[in-house]
Amino acid sequence: MTRAALLRNILKLQEPEAALACRTEGGPPGEARIIEANEAASALLGLSREELLDRTPGEVITNFAALAGDAPAFETGSQRIEHTLCGKGRATPVEIRSHGLDLDGDPLFVLILRDITVRRRREMKNDLDEQRFKTLYSLSRMINRPEEHILDYALVQSVYMTDSRMGYIGFLDETESRLLLRPWTVPGLGECTVKDRSRVFAIEGAGLWAEAVRQRRPIITNDYASAPNRRGTPEGHVPLVRHMNVPVMDNNRIRMLVGVANKDEDYTESDVVQLSLIMEGVWHIIQRKRMEADLIRAMREARQADRAKSQFLANMSHELRTPLNGIMGMTQLLLGSGGLTEEQREYLSLSLESSINLSGVLTSLLDLSSIESGGTGLTRTDFDLPDVIRSAVTPQLPQAELKGLQLACRLDGSVPARAHGDGEKLRQIIVNLVHNGVKFTQEGLVTVTASCAPREDVPDGITLSVSVADTGVGIPEDKREAVFESFMLGEEYMTKRYSGLGLGLTISRKLAELMGGTLELEHHTGKGSVFTLKVPLLRRTNWTEFPAPDETTDPKLNILVAEDEEINALATSRLLRTQGHAAIVVDNGQRAIDALMRGGFDMVLMDVQMPVINGLEVTEIIRSGAAEGIDAGIPIIGLTAFADEGDRARFLDAGMDDVVTKPFDAHRLLDAVRLVARTRGRV
Repeated sequence: MTRAALLRNILKLQEPEAALACRTEGGPPGEARIIEANEAASALLGLSREELLDRTPGEVITNFAALAGDAPAFETGSQRIEHTLCGKGRATPVEIRSHGLDLDGDPLFVLILRDITVRRRREMKNDLDEQRFKTLYSLSRMINRPEEHILDYALVQSVYMTDSRMGYIGFLDETESRLLLRPWTVPGLGECTVKDRSRVFAIEGAGLWAEAVRQRRPIITNDYASAPNRRGTPEGHVPLVRHMNVPVMDNNRIRMLVGVANKDEDYTESDVVQLSLIMEGVWHIIQRKRMEADLIRAMREARQADRAKSQFLANMSHELRTPLNGIMGMTQLLLGSGGLTEEQREYLSLSLESSINLSGVLTSLLDLSSIESGGTGLTRTDFDLPDVIRSAVTPQLPQAELKGLQLACRLDGSVPARAHGDGEKLRQIIVNLVHNGVKFTQEGLVTVTASCAPREDVPDGITLSVSVADTGVGIPEDKREAVFESFMLGEEYMTKRYSGLGLGLTISRKLAELMGGTLELEHHTGKGSVFTLKVPLLRRTNWTEFPAPDETTDPKLNILVAEDEEINALATSRLLRTQGHAAIVVDNGQRAIDALMRGGFDMVLMDVQMPVINGLEVTEIIRSGAAEGIDAGIPIIGLTAFADEGDRARFLDAGMDDVVTKPFDAHRLLDAVRLVARTRGRV
């Protein structure tokens, strides 16, 4: 076999890798002569075997001189050098090895070139996947950053991952007719000299960039100059060579339009995938931010509306309760005076009853407002459980007797004498249920039954069950749950026979839930209704009994009445005087302080809302000891038309001993005077 044939066989064995045999002739490797090449080399380099022979490696391999250096021998050993061959509109990544070959004393070296395009693409895909993951991860951690920062970062990454030189992000309006351009990038300062840098563009009549909106799909343009839909660019715009944009869809609506331009190579579907995945992630983050912003704004507006409602109800309560207190006070004074005929007493009693009913309406409105705003809390104490139940039923007896109804209260032997919980709210619920039973029953009976069952999960825990059954009109099936809704009545309002706002059951259920219990309805239309309340309580076995006070031993007090409303001041002072107390009236907070500094008073009835200095401020001044000559421990009872539970707590925290809400029953005020006087040692 000839030497030439042997050399050809050696190079053929290297296939499918390209192989070139070169004679050094004592010069640098780049100037060696190619004396043989295999078919793979011809295919890789784009030259025939004949065209390769007698050429140098430096002539056919891009930048070979820099790669091989000036040493006479070019040998890589086990090392593989990655390189790029450039030619005829394409770049081919290769891996190069070289080793020496002595053929019958003829010193040669063999260049072996391996096309690594597939590997490079796989690596690039892996790199892009990893970069996309990092980008999406970084975007997910930017949820608390401003929207502009998120968009800027996403655009920079999109331009980088598509090997582009510029890009933009825009948002479509609701009709998809206008685009609001947000961030955009250009290769460098000074390259874009467009004078009119508008940010809002109409889709109708727009050029190539709007095709993605019109066709509702990604558009790739790798030859902008010959694109049929182009309208040209404004003067000073960066020249466009290649362009790609992608619409971002959500619920079949285009939300965003994202574009990149001027990649060195053609855009491909892979670029579309990269851009779509990133921008869909961006849209979800922005959508979440906007939803959170909308939610926060809605919550803020709701809180503002709730505060406005609460303030309105508080003001309305004050404005209505103040004159109502005067009406009730004067009516009670008249009823307590002599010389009235039975007819006059009946008229006054009806007037007082109407005032009490109006007061109840106001209280219901404020209770509902307080519960819904979260202002109502639980006040847990030890209390006499049978007494609370009976005291809720007993006041309804006169109305039941007037209608010829039987009103029975039956307590099972399982009901303990003492319990721990919020007795007042329990009483309020039962009062509402019994009141409704009596009101909606025309004949027959209303029965209140109570029983208790132990709770295995809580030591000393019990579940109180109170059922109020009546033989009244019943409630239709379709209104079984509706009756617990605010302002919902069990009858048509135009033909309604019964008074009320429809708040009693709403408040009762909300209070039951606040206590951790339930309020449910069992009914048979036309055969009455059964409401069952279940609430958790604690059984109490240790209880200290105190003897009832002897009211006949109560001394007469000198009381300062600080009240700016003339009728209320007159009614309150007259009521006190009928019980033997001395009452002096002042009409503002400053005069109250002046009167107390002169001395001689055992107690103060302090209106909360007064001119000059309000009652709350006067109380704080007294309790601080800052007013010389005033006993800092003098008993103070607040009088207020602000009936919210939170207001009451605030007044007590300021130093008042008790708070009586207007309009007040005469007995309630006198009981408060007696109790506070005893507690403060004034009796």
